[in-house]
Amino acid sequence: MKTKLSLTILGVYNTIVGLAMLFCASWGATQILSNTENAELVRMAELLHYGLSPAVLIIGLMLLLNRKTSLETAKNLFLAYIIGTAVLMYVFFTIMANEPLMNFGVDKAAPDVVMFLLAIYAYLKPKK
Repeated sequence: MKTKLSLTILGVYNTIVGLAMLFCASWGATQILSNTENAELVRMAELLHYGLSPAVLIIGLMLLLNRKTSLETAKNLFLAYIIGTAVLMYVFFTIMANEPLMNFGVDKAAPDVVMFLLAIYAYLKPKK
């Protein structure tokens, strides 16, 4: 797969997620909690969305703005994405999946798993 296309897909996805976390933080908070009756818990989840949104947005923009980079640099970007997403998957499936406060399932992680697999493929089979 061409690295420019892979970087574009990953960049657009992360940019959209970062913006969604910023502009839809309240809705996102209600989706990840198993009990939305506790207003303080919902507010905490909302604040966490606000706090994480800039980081995800930065990742997306870095990938998008480096679409025309060299193959070596693109591979480094993919490797960084793979390492970071591997940690995310660990958190998803060992911590969040076992937390009674969370409404977490594979369906919530599916888009991230797809992007993780894309990054691995792009890293292993880069094309200019």
